[in-house]
Amino acid sequence: MAKRKALKGKDFMVFVGGKAVALATNHTLSLATETSDTSSKDDGIWSDTEITGMSWTASSESIGAPTEDAAVDISYEELMDMFLAAEPVDVVCGIPKNKSNDGVPEGGWQEPDSTTPSLTHYKGKALITALELNAPNKENSSISATFTGVGKLEKVEKAKG
Repeated sequence: MAKRKALKGKDFMVFVGGKAVALATNHTLSLATETSDTSSKDDGIWSDTEITGMSWTASSESIGAPTEDAAVDISYEELMDMFLAAEPVDVVCGIPKNKSNDGVPEGGWQEPDSTTPSLTHYKGKALITALELNAPNKENSSISATFTGVGKLEKVEKAKG
């Protein structure tokens, strides 16, 4: 029997509008439920709870990079434009279709889809609810973005075969 392999953080990416976040250093996908106490006298001393709602957020931290003419990933300026538009964006969280240990592939990272023969990935619509640019003296600038789900986060199964 084969031993399970650890998911390396370098492989898990957040894609916004089909592009990977530029120069990413950390990505997070968080899911939460809202609950309601449904306890009655019939439950005795133990509480009873039911789920009344679900929500999700994704976040990204990266090194700041300006937009370039041939950019294959999403920059701070593009995220800022999306934030200011105040409209939902497409977000996909998972391992890129062209995963590599050799750095960014020619043409950039490819968003996973249902034909990707790797791990399951997740997609949904989200609002950019926080965007921060930090530019300390004598250091690289950094960008933090938070994406708050609008509706369901869809689980996309890996390709069969």
